[in-house]
Amino acid sequence: MEKLITWTKGVFDSSYQIFCNGQICGNLIFETWNNHAFGIMSQKNYHFRTKGFSDITTTIYGDNNEELGIITFHMWQFRAIISLKDQTPFTWNYSNSWLSSWNLSDHQHTHMHFRASSGSGTIMGKNLDNELALIAGLYIKEFFSRILVTFIVFVAIMVALRGV
Repeated sequence: MEKLITWTKGVFDSSYQIFCNGQICGNLIFETWNNHAFGIMSQKNYHFRTKGFSDITTTIYGDNNEELGIITFHMWQFRAIISLKDQTPFTWNYSNSWLSSWNLSDHQHTHMHFRASSGSGTIMGKNLDNELALIAGLYIKEFFSRILVTFIVFVAIMVALRGV
């Protein structure tokens, strides 16, 4: 049976609130000037720390600084691979050209479909019990959104400077 989880975030804010059965069940909060984030799901804490420029990876840490997994980004393909400790790797990729829908799957037991509109969205799937994969799916979406906004601002500045 498919389950449904919803989430909200401010338009210019990088803080997500995750709702299960109408009750808040998690948060994902990004730092302002970098791609580090802090997540909470079911009283468990997750820290996302990004490093690299051409080969960008994010390491996911739990409490006591225990490494739980790594996210490897494939920038030009707008996709990512989530490798969690002792689990089959997950593939994350957009499923439409407007970048408002994406999938997360381990190609075996877990398949999550995310949809976003301005400031809110849904997560549907038959197995949404893997909270770390779920919150990592939102993390990757925000990561790519930030890259896209940075690129648009860069192009706008270049166009403005060319006109001077």
